[in-house]
Amino acid sequence: MIIGHSGDTTDVGYLEELIAAGSYLGMDRFGIDLILPFEDRVNIVATMCERGHADKMVLSHDANCYFDALPEELTAVATPNWHYLHIYNDVIPALKERGATDEQVHTMLVDNPRRIFERQGGYQ
Repeated sequence: MIIGHSGDTTDVGYLEELIAAGSYLGMDRFGIDLILPFEDRVNIVATMCERGHADKMVLSHDANCYFDALPEELTAVATPNWHYLHIYNDVIPALKERGATDEQVHTMLVDNPRRIFERQGGYQ
């Protein structure tokens, strides 16, 4: 099970409780800085990597091709980094600056999603 929007908190204890219960953390919504600023989002992912949890996180921006909850002009002003390139152009370099390894980044972006989608049957 993936707990989406886990990246909206910086509470390490809470996140580790979710992992201990068997969940993956959806460290998503990168680019929606109004909810949690970029630096805080990157720092919590880096901290969780430091604590050995890269194998229990997936990264996402939750960007989409169509969004009509806000006027287009407001969305562009309020969330200028909420787009498909943000993870690769900004998030990955920022994680590496904070000590995340290439292996950890690959685990969060490739290995963990693969493991999740390959799984058959119920979660235990």
